[in-house]
Amino acid sequence: MCQWDSGPGGRVLVLGDYRQTVTIVRSLARAGYEVTLGTDDPRSSTARSRYLSGVWTYQSSCPKRFLDVLEGFLRAERPDFVFVVGESQLRRLAGAAARFAPLATWANAPFDVAARCFDKSAIYALTPALGIPTLPWRDFAGAEDWQRAAKDMGYPVVVKRKDSSARVQERKALICSSAAELDAFLAEARTDPDPASLVLQKFGRGKRHNCHIAADGGELVAYFQQKVIRTDELDDTGIGVAGVSVPPEPRLRAWCAELVRAVGYSGIGCIQFLVDEASGEAWFLEFNARMDSTAALPYRLGYDFPRFAMRIAGARREGRAAPSSGAYYPPGKKYHWLYGDIYSWIEAARRGRRGPAELAAWAARIAWAASSSYHLTWDLLDPMPTLCQFSRTFLGPALRRFQPPSLRHV
Repeated sequence: MCQWDSGPGGRVLVLGDYRQTVTIVRSLARAGYEVTLGTDDPRSSTARSRYLSGVWTYQSSCPKRFLDVLEGFLRAERPDFVFVVGESQLRRLAGAAARFAPLATWANAPFDVAARCFDKSAIYALTPALGIPTLPWRDFAGAEDWQRAAKDMGYPVVVKRKDSSARVQERKALICSSAAELDAFLAEARTDPDPASLVLQKFGRGKRHNCHIAADGGELVAYFQQKVIRTDELDDTGIGVAGVSVPPEPRLRAWCAELVRAVGYSGIGCIQFLVDEASGEAWFLEFNARMDSTAALPYRLGYDFPRFAMRIAGARREGRAAPSSGAYYPPGKKYHWLYGDIYSWIEAARRGRRGPAELAAWAARIAWAASSSYHLTWDLLDPMPTLCQFSRTFLGPALRRFQPPSLRHV
């Protein structure tokens, strides 16, 4: 188990409402911090957590308004720390770093470093220089350029956004297995509002490995590795719904250490690789300068990354080094995102994406994973966030089907 102490306490604004947010809230409150949630969802399920001292609701649709109201909140409330959860919030703050950096102690990587890590083009240019294998890629420079690049790379190829939180045709990534499929995408891309955000990359086979890291001044101080077993997409390009802890792979750990040193990283993050278990080949995927959405698994196993982030931020504020953690964690421990798995199953059934036999097998996998894994959001001592989310998404619509038509919109 991790031996880091609980931190000095203080008031923390946890900014951004995602599936990992409830883990952060529980961790910090149990460590003695007074936690306020900043969310853009008036019906937030995370807001039901018993560990929150307060909830601040803001509007996120307009970037300028978001920054203005956040500045007003920070100046009025003066929290000791701000823990930014989401990539979209970090990107906006990185564009106004001089304005916001003095207003609090930020439990995140420095804004300029985070922006560099989020920029896939910048990181893809850096990793080969560090000796880290990276699949061939190309920024968007027009349809003809991509057609030539894809032919040189060889199919399949993958299309994704530079911002990992943004979607391509409602997907995290889109696999094009042939020139015809890429041409079909490019025909639709003519109306894309932000083609400059698109990246083309050679497809690589294998399983995604998420390397959770904590670093101080460019030195790796904590490392946890997990493998994604299943995602919410049939081709495994989606969001992970099931995964397992694996022993630190020396090669991947060394590459993570090289990356954090090269960019001068301080804070927590997640560096992703694709590993082909048959051939042993591995490739860099992306560097997410934020808390990974599966942080509940290391948290359950004694690797408390929210507290790591606070200790690093506190040490940086006081001008000292954060302690290193070489603590052991057990491999073979699984996580399961029950909500996402059920939601994907319902969508697949509704759209006819899988036949009855496949759906039955999938349902059996959901039942087994739910009974044999750590849940990403459920906590017996803090049940309301998960119960609220399930009730709102699944139970509420089901009950409305049995209501008289006159009452369904009441």
